[in-house]
Amino acid sequence: EKGTIENLQLLVKYLQEVGDAPFPMIKEHVNSKLRNGVTSSRLANILSKYPDFEKVGMTFYAGESGVWTEQRYPHTVWTLSSSK
Repeated sequence: EKGTIENLQLLVKYLQEVGDAPFPMIKEHVNSKLRNGVTSSRLANILSKYPDFEKVGMTFYAGESGVWTEQRYPHTVWTLSSSK
């Protein structure tokens, strides 16, 4: 699918630049670059389905200031797999 290829290229480029990143930061980056953005479930599916990406752990990412400023939730941390 065209959208999936576009998402994959964007994710690979972003993770090459930053190394590893928590899920909310990845989603924020993708949504800032694509006109229609991506849903959390679609992004999670791409990250877990394709061997280009590897889950490296969990982190407590507070996110941007706003409604949930006081809350910290665990999020997965993703990086490019070593075979990439």
